[in-house]
Amino acid sequence: MKSQKAKELIEKYAVGNSRDAAPSMMKGRAVECVEIAEQEAEERMREKAHKIVKEMMGGIFQGDMPQKIADEFIQKLTEE
Repeated sequence: MKSQKAKELIEKYAVGNSRDAAPSMMKGRAVECVEIAEQEAEERMREKAHKIVKEMMGGIFQGDMPQKIADEFIQKLTEE
């Protein structure tokens, strides 16, 4: 599992506590784990996209322009 936070929550709440916990509580914990994993996956993708755009623009532009282009790309990507 790539999400260390989600893995820790699963181990904390699911292992050993499942017999004692109410099903609604376990469902809530599962949803929380999925949301954390999803957030971490999105962050990894943003970081990867930023790196790729910066590298691609580095072959075309000089100075800090590749960094600015990559930053603006990620900003636009994350706008709702």
